[in-house]
Amino acid sequence: MTFDNFEYAQQLKKDLMVMQRWQVLVETLSQAETTADILEVVNKILAFDVHEATILRVASEHWYPSTHWVTLAFAKLSSMASLSETSVVLPQLQKVAELHFAEFPNASFRFTAAPLVAGGYYLEEISQNLRILYWDMSRRRFYLDTDQFAQLVQTEALQLAGLPALKSFQQRLTGIAEQLKELDYDVDVIGIDAKNNLDLTMRGKDLPVDVLDSLFVAAAKQHFVLKSHQGQKTGTTLKIADVTLDIIQNRDDNGHSFWHYDIIDNNQDVTLYSLIQQLPFLAQWYNMWLDQVGLKDHREVFVE
Repeated sequence: MTFDNFEYAQQLKKDLMVMQRWQVLVETLSQAETTADILEVVNKILAFDVHEATILRVASEHWYPSTHWVTLAFAKLSSMASLSETSVVLPQLQKVAELHFAEFPNASFRFTAAPLVAGGYYLEEISQNLRILYWDMSRRRFYLDTDQFAQLVQTEALQLAGLPALKSFQQRLTGIAEQLKELDYDVDVIGIDAKNNLDLTMRGKDLPVDVLDSLFVAAAKQHFVLKSHQGQKTGTTLKIADVTLDIIQNRDDNGHSFWHYDIIDNNQDVTLYSLIQQLPFLAQWYNMWLDQVGLKDHREVFVE
């Protein structure tokens, strides 16, 4: 085959133009200061990576996977949402940055690509391999994984950090959710907002009698007393110092019972997750009956 020097030169020129466009996108992300600008440029980066970045993959020192850029965008939103520091760390010989949040010095987080059936990305705690949330920028979805978040608050790293750290972390995630909600995202971070603690719906219907009976027994062993509601409401009440946890039964149009949690806390400090972290008997009950009493979330995107 005859080598065409001019054609080769034109291909190099094209590749240099691609590299220049890439440099502009990355620089723009580093300078973006609003939620809308951050999301706009990271979406352009992800689209560029899919369609035009062959040269960057070949020259591997210049290429990072899509999860890296999603991590950087999330770090920016996180810094805007919290007073606690967010650090971005690139471990040696790796191509995806890790997130470190000041409130949890013994935990580190990263984004991974969700399966194609779900799309989007998962934020995971690395050492425990637990999902925190799901983020899909193309379809504007942001959902908490209530199952694995409940597991996370029970891990040793988060137990050692204590309730103030969990409060700070929940406020951080809530702040990010509020930013995205302003841009018409479908947001569901049920249970982490201490200012929105009513009507936290359980996923199960028609709870077996054993579910609440087992909570009565577990609480009594730890010298807590559950009281059945009297009057119009059906359910039980658990008092923890100045906080009240109500478990309320409702009826749907088909006559099935469904249940929700109400947390009454005048200081707006406590969430269901902080109660789970603080009260081992409640955590054990929640874990045992998770399919019934777990908070209702978007399980369809959390693919195993």
